[in-house]
Amino acid sequence: MKKIVPVLISGIFIWGCAKKMTPAQTETSPPAANTGSVINNTAKPAETNTGTGSAGANTPTGSTGTEGVKTAPPRERSAAETAAIAGQATFNAKCGRCHGLKPAGDYTATRWANILAVMAPRANLTEEERNNVYEYVKANSKK
Repeated sequence: MKKIVPVLISGIFIWGCAKKMTPAQTETSPPAANTGSVINNTAKPAETNTGTGSAGANTPTGSTGTEGVKTAPPRERSAAETAAIAGQATFNAKCGRCHGLKPAGDYTATRWANILAVMAPRANLTEEERNNVYEYVKANSKK
């Protein structure tokens, strides 16, 4: 009985501590993904072609090859949108390396500028990466 109690207590202690510990992220492990979206990337809903006939007869240009379904052509992205997309990838990779990622909508754009001023040097961000991350958080920040 005297041997069982200390073993039982140590087992409970180890089990309790193991739940709190998380594995450290290494360079080879994938970074945590931020669930915030950069931009509303959804295309317009597919329009249906109500015509009948063969697949090629009523299929408009830009079709997926499926009869009666046409897709919207890809749209050009602005420089800010392109920077925001690159910024999200940098944010997920470099900011998530040392700590958990904060959702971009938790702070205002002004607050994010202050955070980036402190954290960009710590994360070894280049000026371009810093600007891209700022575009991403600005696009998704609290208004």
